[in-house]
Amino acid sequence: MNARNLAVLVLLSVAGVGDRVRQTPPHPATRWILAYPGTAKGGIGTSYTADDFVRLIGVVDSTGRVQSWLCTGVIFLQLYAPSGRVFTTWGGGTPATGADWAEYLDSIAGPHGALQRLDSAVTIVEAAAGKLGAKLPATLMIPYPEPNEDSVAFLGHWYSTRSAEGRAAAVGAYVRAATAQFERMRFAHLRLDGFYWLAENVGTRDTAAVIGAAKEVHRAHMRMLWIPYYFALGQDRWRHLGFDEGWLQPNYFFKVDVPPGRLDSAAIHAQREDLGVEIEFNSKMFSDPRFAGRLDPYLDMLRAYPALRRRTIAIYDGQGALIRLSRSTAPEDRAQYARLVRALTARDER
Repeated sequence: MNARNLAVLVLLSVAGVGDRVRQTPPHPATRWILAYPGTAKGGIGTSYTADDFVRLIGVVDSTGRVQSWLCTGVIFLQLYAPSGRVFTTWGGGTPATGADWAEYLDSIAGPHGALQRLDSAVTIVEAAAGKLGAKLPATLMIPYPEPNEDSVAFLGHWYSTRSAEGRAAAVGAYVRAATAQFERMRFAHLRLDGFYWLAENVGTRDTAAVIGAAKEVHRAHMRMLWIPYYFALGQDRWRHLGFDEGWLQPNYFFKVDVPPGRLDSAAIHAQREDLGVEIEFNSKMFSDPRFAGRLDPYLDMLRAYPALRRRTIAIYDGQGALIRLSRSTAPEDRAQYARLVRALTARDER
């Protein structure tokens, strides 16, 4: 789909749209999996096949047969544009352009995009595990409108990124484009639940822009989601900023010098701030002995703090680690997979 056609969809989508109030989603997800398709930089993020998505949203046995539901919502996000420019500018690199925004959106919600493959995966999981009761919710990231750039051009319009108002307006255009494209695709098993703020902290320079962006998301009758890192700026006022749901990153798995006590601290802090928690692991658990046992303390945390199990959970599986774990036939990996499934789905059994 070219930029002209996408622009037409945006115009159609905003006709008659006013400031609409937020609604409670018809079927809120209990477990969200983060998915990273839409880049040419390699790794699992280059495609996500329908079978990959089956293994993210379904529990499978050692032969790949679906046994039950695992994750009931998908958050789509990405660090890099296919051009090599970055959506996450705080990590270095050249900021993504508005053309990158449109290309990313097309790679996710276009006729051959990742959402189409997720829709097919839901068909497969439903056939084996039964229907969820409503369409599976999907959330799309908001590319970060970099304030150090003068402006961004998106679908033929220029937006100043030097002002909070201009940044929020750019987000609004992106939200309308995404919503229109999603509706055009008429997915059989998916609904658009909301949008995800990509930056993991909200400091002074982003506060007004985030509040403005949240208003744009809510005008589109969508929710705004966020996953701040451990003690990130803004995590203690996430509702004031306009976020509707959030999870705290414990940031334990990735640094071997961080002790397991971090997870107790994160659990207590998340409950105090009315946040959920993120479960974190990546492919180092297979290749580096130092990381082999670092997922288990997260599962211990869920058992020790049942209130967190009653909230929604976000899952980060870097480099497709969950997909790889589900495909492994090694006894130790099957045991780890079973422990993960039990911890995540414990409340389903009550």
